[in-house]
Amino acid sequence: MKRVAVVGAGPVGLVAAAQARMRGLEVTVLERGRVGAAVRRWGRTRFFTPFEMNLPPDVRDLLGGRAPVPDALLSGAEMVEDVLEPLAAHPLLDGRIREAHRVVAIGRAGLTRGDLARHPLRAERPFRIVVETPQGEGQLEADAVFDASGVGAPAHFGPGGLPAKGEREHGAAVLRHLGDLEEALPRLAGRRVLLVGHGHSAATAILRLAETAALDRDTRVTWAVRAANRRPCAEVASDPLPERQRTAAAANDLASSPPAWLRVERRTAVEEIARDGDAFAVALAGGAAVRADAVAAFTGYRPDASYLTELAIETGAATEGAARLERALAKVTDCLTVPAVAPEDLETGESGFFFAGARSYGRSRAFLLRTGFAHLETMLDRISRPAEAIRP
Repeated sequence: MKRVAVVGAGPVGLVAAAQARMRGLEVTVLERGRVGAAVRRWGRTRFFTPFEMNLPPDVRDLLGGRAPVPDALLSGAEMVEDVLEPLAAHPLLDGRIREAHRVVAIGRAGLTRGDLARHPLRAERPFRIVVETPQGEGQLEADAVFDASGVGAPAHFGPGGLPAKGEREHGAAVLRHLGDLEEALPRLAGRRVLLVGHGHSAATAILRLAETAALDRDTRVTWAVRAANRRPCAEVASDPLPERQRTAAAANDLASSPPAWLRVERRTAVEEIARDGDAFAVALAGGAAVRADAVAAFTGYRPDASYLTELAIETGAATEGAARLERALAKVTDCLTVPAVAPEDLETGESGFFFAGARSYGRSRAFLLRTGFAHLETMLDRISRPAEAIRP
């Protein structure tokens, strides 16, 4: 029986594990935190897509009558509590998910990155995975690996994606996840806040801050964006996802006609961040200076590749995701227009090792769970032979 290791217990990781088990494969899921850790950080932020798009039918059936209604727009917390945790507890995955297991390194048993690279003999060696566990360091072997670790590392907020001066020293105090911002909102009422970024996370953040400003008119927000547009957040014409359209449009309405509590700085980035007593002193590109009691930066996220240095894999030059997939989707600008790709486009150059879900897209913002699940099916076909299916 083939042994499959899955890195990450988010939606894609759990679906990969469940579908691998249905195919009769042996599965171990390695999660550095808790099940659904990345989605937990969303707080009350909702999916733009309905639930029926966020779990494939065969895995949705495992939830039985407890599954959310198909058109539900779940919050991050609801996705974890109502979907991911019950799925992780299903008998199909019982005992196969190891929380608090951080992957330190993955390689081929006895081979360095350069040994037999792209040679068929390399694929005959199993993968060896080094993990840090609550009981100490451990190792396990697998015949195939699905890296579904996501893209949870916040990108730097300095010019050109480099660290701003002082970011390495003070960056830990910056709010980088919507759940963290949500928890901080009560203490930000009546205070000065700097928001950096103009993607959908930043759009959601400015709407949260608008709610706070409505409750306390002394609240002041400076919104720094790289875009020169009066409406900096990307809007999709005739957007079929109403929640995405509502969020982007409402944020752009604020940016194009700022209320008294909001100041918008365009075509800029953070040059320097320093502590000024209990506050932050921030210098923006172009010469603007901001003094803020809190800084929230939503400038995108990137994957963690630190544990992959001994694998002979190809990564995308722009996205840091799968290189072949990056080339196949080079002209895609929206997640709902992603075309079908060839099985070869999902290969990484290391036979049996796959980037799955958002990890395969890296920094690209065109990822959609529904597409990730379709890719998973192709990946599983590549590694599994016909076997007696395990019935849920």
